[in-house]
Amino acid sequence: MESPQAIQERIVREIEEAGDPFNQFEYLLAKASQLDEMPLSRKRPEVLVKDCQSQVWLYLHDVDGRPIIEGDSDTLMIRGTIQILKEMFDGQAPADIIACDVDYIQRTDLAYAFDSRRVAGQVAIVKRIKDFALTLSTT
Repeated sequence: MESPQAIQERIVREIEEAGDPFNQFEYLLAKASQLDEMPLSRKRPEVLVKDCQSQVWLYLHDVDGRPIIEGDSDTLMIRGTIQILKEMFDGQAPADIIACDVDYIQRTDLAYAFDSRRVAGQVAIVKRIKDFALTLSTT
C-alpha cells in the first residue's frame, strides 16, 4: 500500500499538471464528484466538524485497527478536500497518518482558493482524522 505521504506527492503532481489556478480548482471539484454521498443516517450532530465554515460531517470508524473515512460537506470544494484526505488516509496505518504533514494546498495554486476560514476548516478535518488515528494507535 502506498504511504499517505506518497499519495500526497502524487496528488500534488496531478494538481500541478492540471495547469493554472482555475484548472487546479476544477481538479478539486472533480475529486468532489468521486466522493460517495454519506448516508443521511450518519449525518448526525456529533460527527459535524467544528471550526469549518461549511457544514462538514466526518464519520470515522476502523476495520482491523485502520481508519475508514466517510465524509460529506455542503460545499463542493470541501467535498473535494475530503476525497483527497480519504485517498491519503483510508485504511492506512495510524502511525503513518499521524506522521504525514498535510500540505498539498499550500504547495499548489489551490492556496488561492482557500481563504483563512477554509484553511482552518481543512486543518480541523485533518486534526479529527489524526486524533482518531491516535486513539487507534494506543488501543
